[in-house]
Amino acid sequence: MTPPRLLVDARAPYGSGLGRYLRESVVALAQLGCFSEIVLVGPADALAPTCAQMAGSVRVRSVPWHRYDVRVLTGWAGAIADLVPGAVTWLPYWDVPWRAPWSSTPAYDRRRPVMTLHDLILHDAGGLRGVVARQWMRRSIASCRAFVAPSVSAREAFVQAFPALAGRITVVPHGVSSACVAAGDRAAGPTRQAAPNGTAPFLLCVANKRPHKRIEVAIAAFAELAHEDARLRLVLVGDRTPHLSSLEALARRLGVDDRIDDLTGLSDEALAARYAAAEAVLVCSQAEGFGMVPLEAMAAGAPVVAARHPTTCEVVGDGAVIVEPEDPQAMAAVIRGWRGDPTARAAQIGRGRAQAARYHWERSARALAGVLLAAET
Repeated sequence: MTPPRLLVDARAPYGSGLGRYLRESVVALAQLGCFSEIVLVGPADALAPTCAQMAGSVRVRSVPWHRYDVRVLTGWAGAIADLVPGAVTWLPYWDVPWRAPWSSTPAYDRRRPVMTLHDLILHDAGGLRGVVARQWMRRSIASCRAFVAPSVSAREAFVQAFPALAGRITVVPHGVSSACVAAGDRAAGPTRQAAPNGTAPFLLCVANKRPHKRIEVAIAAFAELAHEDARLRLVLVGDRTPHLSSLEALARRLGVDDRIDDLTGLSDEALAARYAAAEAVLVCSQAEGFGMVPLEAMAAGAPVVAARHPTTCEVVGDGAVIVEPEDPQAMAAVIRGWRGDPTARAAQIGRGRAQAARYHWERSARALAGVLLAAET
């Protein structure tokens, strides 16, 4: 019997952890060989590097929409109707059409999509934005036959918001970037200088500049340490948003604005190198479906200090030091301890790498494929 085709909503291959999730997942799914063809629906140019890494038959159906584009609600059916018959559909995000070629099929028909549910950030937003997101998410979820979530914490949050999903969400954790694993493997030793070639030592915070990422805490923690070491810098990596202006204002008030580097558009390899070279990675987010940043940082050989959050704690185990949210002084104290005790830092790195080694994209893809290929119930 010929394996089915897999149709993937691939509108957002870059720009966030969701982009990494999409790219890593489709490459790993292609390696499994359980689909006769994988069709990525999204921007052809942006998807070209990912397609080049995928085994087997792969093609792109180019569409003009990106994430949260309301035009997808009415345009999707016409754009992909010819692809749906006989295909299995995977929706890696919730912002999908309410009406589509599968809309008239029975609720558990395999022609209906499987959706990944990451977090409730927009669902819980206030104002008109939250109203629209809640309606969109509710209607999108109703169109699907099965769901996956990247963590137990994410599954529990969705069941609380949508009780009808109880028993219908399978937990499928993410994996770890091979670039980060390779960067960790290349580390010279547990007591190496974090910043090579005489460059300034730096702390690292990887997050899009959005309020829920709480980058303010990282800046305040850095300011605590910056007054103790004139060479120390803070490197921020992530997309810029209007929230950046408030972060810049805070840095000016704390007198550290000239010691912060703001980077965007790093390749996977460049990001992995930053992780590996950092004295420490600060994770401050208070709304996540998975802890990809701390996981990849640990794999790359960086010690991680993170704000307490159910998902973060679930993913990092004892591989990171957890402090209470909104406590930059506690974050600074942990990093200060590592800077003064290389042996303790090395031990933390070892625990982090051991924890990160438990996560694999191939294992994640096999579990996802199991849900995608499940028979009708």
